[in-house]
Amino acid sequence: MQTGINKRGLGGLAFGHLAIDMQTSSLAVMIPLLLINFRLDYTTAALIVTVNTVTSYALQPFFGLLSDRKPMRWLLPMGCLLAAGGMVAVLFMPDYWLVLLAVMVSGIGAAIYHPEGSRNANFVSGDKKASGMSFFFFCGNMGSALGPIVLTILLGIFGTSGAVGMLIPGLIGGLLLWRLLPLYGQYTPKRNQRRAVTGVLAPPTTRAGMLGLLAMLLSIIGLRSMVQTGLITFIPLYFIAQSSTNKEYAAFLLSVFVFCAAIGTLIGGPLADRLGHRTVMVATLVLVMPLLLVFLNSSGPIQVIALGLAGITLVAASSLTIVMAQDLLPNNIGLATGLTLGLGFGAGGLGAAALGKYADAFGLGQTLLVIALIPIALVVMSLLIPYKTKNLAVARPENSPVIAPELEQPVGRR
Repeated sequence: MQTGINKRGLGGLAFGHLAIDMQTSSLAVMIPLLLINFRLDYTTAALIVTVNTVTSYALQPFFGLLSDRKPMRWLLPMGCLLAAGGMVAVLFMPDYWLVLLAVMVSGIGAAIYHPEGSRNANFVSGDKKASGMSFFFFCGNMGSALGPIVLTILLGIFGTSGAVGMLIPGLIGGLLLWRLLPLYGQYTPKRNQRRAVTGVLAPPTTRAGMLGLLAMLLSIIGLRSMVQTGLITFIPLYFIAQSSTNKEYAAFLLSVFVFCAAIGTLIGGPLADRLGHRTVMVATLVLVMPLLLVFLNSSGPIQVIALGLAGITLVAASSLTIVMAQDLLPNNIGLATGLTLGLGFGAGGLGAAALGKYADAFGLGQTLLVIALIPIALVVMSLLIPYKTKNLAVARPENSPVIAPELEQPVGRR
């Protein structure tokens, strides 16, 4: 009976996540080129990003529900290939509407990969789900950081044709996951087989209570995403608005925040497995607001350190909320993942757009102050989540490989 993390299985899923998110983030580098090539205005240029984002986020709950009804592990390699192929095709499209079609195909690839990838990452992580999911999302964050860098280098060396090099991580990820499909098949429960709850939450006994708790988790994810997206968006604008000579410093601060956020994703899960989900979630979120206030009211090394620590503490609990949603819906892990990644993070993006409206009305400084105060609501909501005091042992965990189900005997037989 497997209780630890299957490193080979998790490694394949994590690399696929890295390959997928490399494609999505590289679109930011393509937009200026497309704006020139097709003589776009800012609205039509922004529509390209919107189509890709909406396609990716909006379809994730649908594909998650689909994978719960009928396991479709082949979606893992297919997602890598669609995401890479669609995004690489963008720079070679002769027409604007074909560009939109290409980014839509890439978005569909991301949408089908994330629920199925997270679902299988849950299975292969054994009784270290928070640790496994942290590594899975850490690799996704690293892919997001690497995508623009790699594409910029390829375009600088080879010109537009260099974009074809972005196919390589997608092809490697697709091939690796295809070879690992038999391994993931060992972890797929039989149809209608009820899965055990991991014991992270104390789920309500009523349907209304379950829906309320799920809404609470989605709200936490959405607000946390709103803070993260807001900081990434407004920190450069704020410092450049103060002085045009701050461009390099603003870029440096942004890099510090993104890198530290990725580190937070990696360390949050293992800490939760050791210290408990409530402890880590509440403690990290409590630290976010004072760190952001120090960042806004300081300069030099103190400002940089405060922002880095804010990035770590803000994102440390991100994978924990996804594990909690999966724990809340143990027989619909794909749907839980699709809802948290799709609706939760999508709502965070919409919240960031609302912050933009606020910035137009009240200024960038006031907007960053509002962002710094949002974690108060996150702390309150995290305290309202009904956690179990300790994990309960189960006779057979949900992630035990089902290698030969026909050999299992009914309960009570010897």
